[in-house]
Amino acid sequence: MATVSTQEFSTESVGGQQLDLSRFDSCILYYLIFGSCFGGFLIIIGLAGNGMTIAIMGRERKKSATINCLFMLAIADSLVLITYGFMLIPVGIRKYFFGWWNGHNYNHIALRYGSELTRTFNQVSAFITMLVTFQRYVSVCLPHRAKQLCSVRLVNILTAVSYVVSILFFLPNFFLYAILVDSITNRYRFISQPLVHSSAFQILYATVATGLVTYVIPVSSLSFMSIQILRTLKTQSKMMQKSDDRTQARKDLTLSSVAIVALFLICQSFVLIKSVLMWLYDPYSDSSRCEGELQYFSFVPYITMIANSSANFAIYVILAKGFRKKVTRLLKGRNQVAPNKSTNTKNT
Repeated sequence: MATVSTQEFSTESVGGQQLDLSRFDSCILYYLIFGSCFGGFLIIIGLAGNGMTIAIMGRERKKSATINCLFMLAIADSLVLITYGFMLIPVGIRKYFFGWWNGHNYNHIALRYGSELTRTFNQVSAFITMLVTFQRYVSVCLPHRAKQLCSVRLVNILTAVSYVVSILFFLPNFFLYAILVDSITNRYRFISQPLVHSSAFQILYATVATGLVTYVIPVSSLSFMSIQILRTLKTQSKMMQKSDDRTQARKDLTLSSVAIVALFLICQSFVLIKSVLMWLYDPYSDSSRCEGELQYFSFVPYITMIANSSANFAIYVILAKGFRKKVTRLLKGRNQVAPNKSTNTKNT
C-alpha cells in the first residue's frame, strides 16, 4: 500500500474558510506514538500474557476458587484489551499515513462508544479483582469460613452477576450523544442530548454513582482487605519459620493478588479523573480532540487501563514460583501441568 504524505492534506475549506491542517501534525505524532505504537505494544503483550494465563489456569480452575477467579479476570482483561485495540491502534496509523481526516467517522464512533464498552469491561475486571481479593482475604484471615465462602460455583455466579451489573450501569452512557452527519463532508459529530444537560443526572449518576461504583467502593474494599491480608501474613510468618510447598504456593498467590490490587488502585485513579472532566467539559469529545484543552490527556486513561489489564501475567511470573514453572512447561510445549500435591486445596 502506498504511503500518502500528510502534506497533501495541508489545507481544506471548511465553512468557506481555509483550514490549515499542518497545525495538527503534533497531534498526529501524539496519536501515532502514544496511542498506536505504545498502546498497541502494550495491548499485544497483554493479550499474549492473558492468553497464557487462560491456558494455564483454565486447566486447574475447578480445583481452586482463587484460580478460577484469576482465570475469569484474564478473560475480562482480554476483552478490555481487544476493545482498546480497535479504538487506539488504527487512529494514529491512519492519520499519519493517510491524512488527518482519514477514518474520521470510524475514529469518532470507536472513541465515543468504544470507550463506554471498555469502561463496562473494565468494571467487570474491577468486580472480579474484588472477588479475587475477597477469596484471599477469607483464606488468609477467615480460614474457618473458607469452605462456605470460597467455591468455584460461587465464583462463576458472581462473575456472571458482575457482567450483568456492569452492562446495566453503563448503558445510559451510550445514549448521551446523538450523531449528526455534515451534509457537505459526510463527517460525523456528536450533539449532546438533554440528559447531558440535566444537573440531576450529572450529579447523581455521572459523578456520585459512577465515582462510588468505579472508584470509592472498589478502592476502599480492596485497600481494607489487602491491609488485613498483609497484617495476617506478617503475623503468620513470625509464628512459622518454615513452610511447605503448598503453604508457599498459597502465599505466592496471596502476594500476587495484593500486587494486582496495588496496580489497580493506581490505574483506576485516572478513570476517576476522566469521569470528573467529562462533566466539566461538555462535550468531552471536543475538548479531548486535537487543539482541545485536554488533547494530551485524552489517551492517558486508556493507556493506564491497558497497562492494568496487561500486567497481571508479569505479576504472576515475578511473584508466583509455581506459575513460572507452568509457563516454562507451556513454552516448551509440554501438555501436562504439574500434579497437585494435595487435593485438600479445593476451596482455597
